[in-house]
Amino acid sequence: MTVSHRGADASAAPTHMAKSEKVARLACCCKLSELLPLVRQMHQRAAQANASRQEQQAA
Repeated sequence: MTVSHRGADASAAPTHMAKSEKVARLACCCKLSELLPLVRQMHQRAAQANASRQEQQAA
């Protein structure tokens, strides 16, 4: 997977955002099959965190 970073510029962000957070742009040239394991891992972590939060709220 090839990832290249470019500096964020003012024209990339909307001018009327409530909370202004500058994020560097990221250009990525890769196959979707390379990203799928990462997406699955992120989803599993988010699901576990959500389940944990729900258990804490129920207790």
